Amino acid sequence: MRDAEEKAVPAHAAEIARLTERLAPVGAERVAECLEALKRGGMAAPAGIAPADFLREYMLALSNVPPCGLTAAIVKLKRGEYAGVRPGVKPGLMPVPAELAALARLEARSASEDLVRERAKASTLLAMTRAPVSPEAKARVLALLARFRRQTDAARADVAAAKPSPKHAVPLTESVVSDGPAAERIAVRGRTAAPGEDGDKAGRRQGEQANDADREPRRNAHDDDRG
Repeated sequence: MRDAEEKAVPAHAAEIARLTERLAPVGAERVAECLEALKRGGMAAPAGIAPADFLREYMLALSNVPPCGLTAAIVKLKRGEYAGVRPGVKPGLMPVPAELAALARLEARSASEDLVRERAKASTLLAMTRAPVSPEAKARVLALLARFRRQTDAARADVAAAKPSPKHAVPLTESVVSDGPAAERIAVRGRTAAPGEDGDKAGRRQGEQANDADREPRRNAHDDDRG
């Protein structure tokens, strides 16, 4: 099966080359020969084109049509095969440049479709005959993939370790809250911030608690004096 496929690919390549050559743009010399053939067949040039502009106008319209399509159109025109089929074609008159170009492209359509099919067949056969990937190449790809995954996992672990855990409170630095004489200062040690509470907010909260604790003995002493 492999031998048959390998022999078929060059055959398709030769056909592709032949069709590509047939569909190449027509040359100026070939255009002049085709127009002269229509005149020899008794067809008159379109009345709306000046004799001095005759060849130039047809060259402009036919510059990108394939020679195979132009030749087939000229033959059918001389045989009268377009009469009653193409409204733009009148017996005894040469088609105007645009109409002749349209006829040439129409006749070359089958060759264009053949070229597309041959290219598709050759592409399919080349894909079928392509050498398989070697085990060594597969092993190299798998090794690269495994190393990439290890590096990715390690990077994720480093990021996770660098993040502080929200379940653990952040200890505050030791601070001294003062409200009154130096002897009545209250040292606040080992207090922690609530989850989601920054240090400044926690400090203010602890300061308020310390002030309340400082005022409570004074209130009790004042009540004893009154008693």
